[in-house]
Amino acid sequence: MVSRVTLLDAHVLDEHITKIFINQTLKVFKFLPSWILNNFESEINAILQIVLTYYSVAKMKATFGQQLLGIRFKPDQLTDTKIALFQFFMVVANYVQSKSERPSKNFINNINDLQLIVNILKTASFMNFLLFLHNGKYPTLLQRFLSLSQESTRKRNIEYTFMTRELLWHGFSELLMFSLPLINYQSVKHKINRLINSKSKHEDKKWVDKIPLMSARIVCSICHDKPVLPHHIKCSHVFCFYCISSMRMVDEQFECPECDHFEKKIIPVILN
Repeated sequence: MVSRVTLLDAHVLDEHITKIFINQTLKVFKFLPSWILNNFESEINAILQIVLTYYSVAKMKATFGQQLLGIRFKPDQLTDTKIALFQFFMVVANYVQSKSERPSKNFINNINDLQLIVNILKTASFMNFLLFLHNGKYPTLLQRFLSLSQESTRKRNIEYTFMTRELLWHGFSELLMFSLPLINYQSVKHKINRLINSKSKHEDKKWVDKIPLMSARIVCSICHDKPVLPHHIKCSHVFCFYCISSMRMVDEQFECPECDHFEKKIIPVILN
């Protein structure tokens, strides 16, 4: 028994494959005179659909969408007569629909009660879809009319190990996506550096409580570029105001990266 989802997926794949094949083929005709496509586009589409159904249903006993999903029509039900009727009704239905949607006058639009016939077919298709959801046998009205049921061509083994692993990974990835933006990783990095440096490096007192002197060689101790709006924290090292302010916003206990001196107050450098 083929699942309803697989049958519907096969039907959707057939529609997309037909559309792609027709669109790619029609691009060949764009270099021809425009009147060819304007007057015979529906006929060209019908011929292309005949080719598709011939090389799929007639040759392989399954549409291209069914072949991709590993299903087919039951061979004992798919007789030569049903294949011919399947091709005929499918091509004629699409041909009539394309002609009826064209604003220009044609022999299809001249048929009396054409709109009534179209509405009846749409209603019948909707009722067939409801029946399909109930019994899961015929996804289209044409398949029900010809009694063409489908079967699987390969044994499907469902292993829940893969599904469980995917669900766990999906839940873990969502947790990471939610939690990582909330982590102040700069503050964590500074705390780890302080913890490591506290055992191997002590504050050098010779840099503390000294007013830094500006010169052409002085650079910011954070960005290592020429300081913009130079400031200090009561040590001899200079910082850009933006650099030291942004670091203090990230970590209130941010220390000088050169001498590990901490001073809460940020003091501007007095330029001589």
